[in-house]
Amino acid sequence: MQNTNPDKVLVCAATGRVGGGVTKALKEAGFDVYGTTRNEAGKNKLEKDGVKGVICDYTDKAQVQEALKSTGCKLAFILTDFIGAAKKNIEVEVKHGKEQIEACKAAGCQFVIFNSVHCAELVPEDVHHFKSKLPIEKYLLESGLNCAILRPGAFFENLDDPSWNPLKKGVVRFPTACSIKWTATYDIGRAAAAIFKDQSKWNRKVVDIVSWEGNLKDVAAALTNVSGTPTKPKIALPMFFRWLFLGDLHRMFNYYEAGYPGYADDRKDFHSLVSVPTSAEDWFKAHGTYANGEKIVP
Repeated sequence: MQNTNPDKVLVCAATGRVGGGVTKALKEAGFDVYGTTRNEAGKNKLEKDGVKGVICDYTDKAQVQEALKSTGCKLAFILTDFIGAAKKNIEVEVKHGKEQIEACKAAGCQFVIFNSVHCAELVPEDVHHFKSKLPIEKYLLESGLNCAILRPGAFFENLDDPSWNPLKKGVVRFPTACSIKWTATYDIGRAAAAIFKDQSKWNRKVVDIVSWEGNLKDVAAALTNVSGTPTKPKIALPMFFRWLFLGDLHRMFNYYEAGYPGYADDRKDFHSLVSVPTSAEDWFKAHGTYANGEKIVP
């Protein structure tokens, strides 16, 4: 076993959407970053980005515990995946979260951050991928571990999702045109880095991560400004098809379109962690390319 080092951080699901932004920010903040991945291809990708890859199924307690012990990491960033890993099953997702928490406890972690979702207690009960986070939050807070919970909004990364919403020149699409509280996954990592560096201040705190707020027209205007190409906002699919095919996500968008009822938008804690959050223009500049590889900024 390697000597433990308080600056070593294990990021679960490091090759995923959130993991990519978090590992980048933690590395830039000076941490020695390890990331879990399920295969050699993922490990190679991580190591090209300067992250030490660890082959590990992050939903399995024994494997996470071994990853923490073998790397000497005493800091951990954990998350769950309702749609992919849990196959849209709340009980399975909660089990995945609890397994990671138990692994962190067994490995003697010094501090754990859980990536949850904002408004989890406010959305209707049938927004399952939000409600599934609440039992995990509760389990972590009652675990005896030093911890914090981050609650991001809608990811900017959904504006260029290769599976359902590739970003094309001259148009930006999303399933709703309403004002959204957006989050850059990079800002999740920046907040995590600041918390890991001041653990006593943030122990047991729940922090909303909202990088920028705007509707689809605002997003299109931001891309126009960055690219120099007039960009039109378009709804990704008609409302009937959103209801028919998206189900859980459709009900989430209904909550957004109602104006986030009951949500107290206080960003003071987040701004004390990340003084200059990522705007839509910042995100498009950093993202760099359209889905076809063409540069956004000429």
